[in-house]
Amino acid sequence: MKISWSTRVIIWVVCVIVGLSAGYIKRIQNQKAGGLQRVTVQLDWFPEPEHGGLYQALAKGWFKDEGLDVVLIPGGGNVKVTQIVATGRADIGQSATTQVIQARAVGLPICNVAAVFQHMPLCLMVHENSSVKSYRDLAGRVIIARPEAAWIPFLKNKLGADFSIRPQTYGQGDFLRDPEAIQEGFFTAEPYFLQQAGAKVRCLRLSDFGYSAAATLFTTDEWLKKNPEVLAKFLKAYARGWENYITQDPTPAHNLMKKDNPKLDDGFLTWCRQQMIDSRIAADESKQENYGVLSRKQVQSEIDSLEETKVIPSNSVKVDEVAQGPWVR
Repeated sequence: MKISWSTRVIIWVVCVIVGLSAGYIKRIQNQKAGGLQRVTVQLDWFPEPEHGGLYQALAKGWFKDEGLDVVLIPGGGNVKVTQIVATGRADIGQSATTQVIQARAVGLPICNVAAVFQHMPLCLMVHENSSVKSYRDLAGRVIIARPEAAWIPFLKNKLGADFSIRPQTYGQGDFLRDPEAIQEGFFTAEPYFLQQAGAKVRCLRLSDFGYSAAATLFTTDEWLKKNPEVLAKFLKAYARGWENYITQDPTPAHNLMKKDNPKLDDGFLTWCRQQMIDSRIAADESKQENYGVLSRKQVQSEIDSLEETKVIPSNSVKVDEVAQGPWVR
């Protein structure tokens, strides 16, 4: 049966309308759920207490109270958070000021918008009886770490000497087998598992060596420009969640974390949170720090340090480009 030209046109128009309608509906579904604005957040690691502010706000319904449907996407060792956010596969990501600054320096249009940790819990872990007592003892040593970590050229510059890097595999075996091992980690996480395995661990905090960095939430310039009110509502609920998680009952967040990461155990959750409380890395009231608020002065200090150690070219990043929004002060 032949179909007339006019009938073909009608069929084509109907198909286009149906296709556009389906695309429109899909976009609406992606943006809104139950009348809420969808916001996707890519985590830097598997769900754990370092994401406490996000999980507490989600569990308590504070994102929903702001009209937001927040979806948390677990990360992991091979997850490139900056690339995921920069390419629009997530609206917001959790990373570190240094990584966002480095990404900005090579052209990724992303910016820090809030603090997770005012001070990163980065450390070098050694055995209790290790001869390594300070950064001066690192000369000539081998450190298990991320080869791209910005603290490496910083410490080499400060030390005035070299040390070698063995790529981090995020396992415990190498450290446990070698009594002189030195391994990068978070003092809020890895020592717990090493101690569970029988090791006695000391942590040399990189902040004690003068290395300054913050853990942050970040987004793209475009998303920030298009969604300033959404971001403001999101960060309001997030900061409330962080403070409540640290100062009140963390059970709602922990229950939700365990649902997303069944490997978590209550002992680790309690221990990790206590390390954050004791070290005041989320906010130190004695220093007039506020949950979620990112210091522009600190970001500028990091830019200066990265330029000085030639991690990024001079004048490649401006602080007002890489730290934006109402929670940057």
